[in-house]
This record gives sequence, C-alpha cells and structure tokens, in this order.
Amino acid sequence: MVTENVKGKRYKQLIDLLSRNCNVFAFVENRQMMRLKKNDLPMLMPLIVIIKEHLLDRKIQREWKTTKLSEATAYVFYFMLNNATRQFLKEHSNSLFDWLHPGLPEDLMFYQNEKCILAGCSHEGYFMVEETLWRKFLLS
Repeated sequence: MVTENVKGKRYKQLIDLLSRNCNVFAFVENRQMMRLKKNDLPMLMPLIVIIKEHLLDRKIQREWKTTKLSEATAYVFYFMLNNATRQFLKEHSNSLFDWLHPGLPEDLMFYQNEKCILAGCSHEGYFMVEETLWRKFLLS
C-alpha cells in the first residue's frame, strides 16, 4: 500500500509503465450519481463517452479491489488499455489521486488479464500496487 500521490510528469510515466504491463483498466461510478437508461451509453458522463469504443464491460458490483460496500452498488467500467485509452488517462488527470467524484470516476484500477496490478482509492489517499512494478517505477 502506497500513500504517495503520483503527480505531473511522474503520473504520466506511471501510466506509460502500466500500459506496457497491463491490458485492462477500470474505474468506478456511483450508481446514484448517474442518470442511466438501461444500456444507453450515450447517457453516461461525457468522459466515458469519449472512450466507449474501448469498453469491455460494465458491471454492477458491491466489491472491487479497494472497496466493499455494505448495501449500495456501483458501476465498474472495464476498458482495454491501449494507446487511445492511455492517452485519455494522461490527458484527463494530472495525478493518481485526482480520480475523484464529481470531476472524474473513482478507484482507478489496472489489470494484466485477471490480476490487479494497481488499484487506487483516491478519496482515502492510497493505492495498492504490485511490488515488482512499483520497484521498476521507482528506479525509472
């Protein structure tokens, strides 16, 4: 668990490193904050619409890597991590902890297949990261 907020140039370097080591990223949107008609993606927040063609799945979940909700649920959006979405992540935030409601979705996560490599919890000010990748990042 790391409490350092990776910002600016280092944030962009981390996104680049994650894109070389992961193939999926995800983030969370509180269901109560969204006006959603069934599966109508154009009704979603404008940021999701920008990368909707890279959407792999949208799941209603009570639990994900950094959070377990007792009663409420949230949408967890899973996207391909590729050049377009890497650029999206770099352009729409300047910090790992900037992924917060209302400006951005929350709890940014990165996966290599099913294995979570990095999972952020911005509102709590920490993220969990696979140790080998974090060492590689610190040495870069």
